[in-house]
Amino acid sequence: MRRVGQFGHRGQWLGAGLVVMFSATMLTGAASATGTSLHRPTATSAIPKLRWKGTITMWAQTYTPDVPGVKLAPGSPKLHALANLAKQFEAMYPGIHIQFISQSAWNGSNETLLAKAATGSMYDIYFDQFSNWNAQLPKGIVYNLMPYFKQPDPYIRGNKKWMGIMNPYVVSETELNLATDYEVNGDWVSFAFYYNKKLFRKARITHTPKTWAQFINDCKILQAHGIQPGADLSRIDWYSPIALGNYLGLKTLKKISSFSSAKGITNYDEAIAYKKGILNPLKNPRVMAWWPLFKTLYTKYWNKAVAAVPINAIPPNVVNGQSLFEAGKVAMIFNGSWVPPEVPKGFQLGSFPFPSLYGTSRYSTKYNAAGAVNNPGAAFQYGISTPKADHSMSQPGKFQAVLDWLRFIATPQHNQEVVNELGSFIPTFKGTVPIKPFRSQVALISRPLYKTVGGEYLTTTADTDLRSLFQEYVTGHISFAAAKQQYGSILATAVRQFLTANPKP
Repeated sequence: MRRVGQFGHRGQWLGAGLVVMFSATMLTGAASATGTSLHRPTATSAIPKLRWKGTITMWAQTYTPDVPGVKLAPGSPKLHALANLAKQFEAMYPGIHIQFISQSAWNGSNETLLAKAATGSMYDIYFDQFSNWNAQLPKGIVYNLMPYFKQPDPYIRGNKKWMGIMNPYVVSETELNLATDYEVNGDWVSFAFYYNKKLFRKARITHTPKTWAQFINDCKILQAHGIQPGADLSRIDWYSPIALGNYLGLKTLKKISSFSSAKGITNYDEAIAYKKGILNPLKNPRVMAWWPLFKTLYTKYWNKAVAAVPINAIPPNVVNGQSLFEAGKVAMIFNGSWVPPEVPKGFQLGSFPFPSLYGTSRYSTKYNAAGAVNNPGAAFQYGISTPKADHSMSQPGKFQAVLDWLRFIATPQHNQEVVNELGSFIPTFKGTVPIKPFRSQVALISRPLYKTVGGEYLTTTADTDLRSLFQEYVTGHISFAAAKQQYGSILATAVRQFLTANPKP
């Protein structure tokens, strides 16, 4: 249900107790995997025979390797894992070449993607957010990979089903329904409040906040010392998993999850929860009762320019909260696990989990949903274009070759190598081990994901309209009463459209 924000990993779109003092060895060294046979295939392995010859194009987004002819985005790390895997694959299959696409060739916008798809020139494999494929892009431009998940991955020794090495809770969150999944998802992003220790010391703040009241009090103290407390995008989907989850409570979240047989909460579960009144803001006051907290935060303490950045804005032509944070102009940001590797050398970085919301309202509960915003909306999200979007995919045998390249990189061993080299996310395939700073987060990926974004991802229009509505409200441009009516109207339409297109799985 999640999607990393518009800016994501430094120009795209940690949890509790995160250690942020990274060493060079932590950021570059992959940990040894345990618990699953991590098979690295060789030319002598029992591998499939591929008759097709030619070039496979791949836009790998953040994981794009540093190879000749490929331009990386400014500030991007020079990675090699995918390039090394490409060399191995090419050695096994002479006549097949993996061509990585420059990061600057596509900004990830839907407009560019649809334009390329309309001319049949989309890349063979490319990154996108699962929520984008599920709710925003037209059907038929990317393959449904679920049938192949149920087949063996020939590059994993003894594997019976490719899905068998995937985290079932991640699959549950990323699939459209039990029969449809448009991507292979292999990494996890964690969120936390990051803070500048130097500025906290200047304000004589000696302890990080545990509750929302303590957090707001720290904001007041920072202001009193001439320090702007923070800067973040006013994104409803960064906060609703935490705040809405807390205000609904775990018992209600589990009830929502029971509306389908999938693990965790799916789009279908949310649609039924709306029809039953649970997620209808016009019938259940808990759905929006947390919004005033963030209006206070954004109007009184957070950088107003960043809060009001248009939801579809593309950097670098916008105010960037992370840049202000790294420059020491604000004391805090709420952001993803890509932050620690990107702060300047010598930056005194600290972090703390999202403060407890218990006691902020008569609707708040003791349920700690701070980890709910952590999600599989990171960067190892790859789908395969159909011939409709990529005319070259109609070549006999090419789909099988492209599928096998995706299978090859999406083994536990290779997934771990790619993800850990970057050092920003957590590999999620069974048997993988993240770099040391993230190992305390692994438990979060190994249990049901009881999180909800309140129906935002049901349709493209709902996603856009709810983000805009939340931004208008927290920046003081619309009343709570008007926002509630609009929210109800947006969801009513979204639920009707979603259930028409996606009947019960």
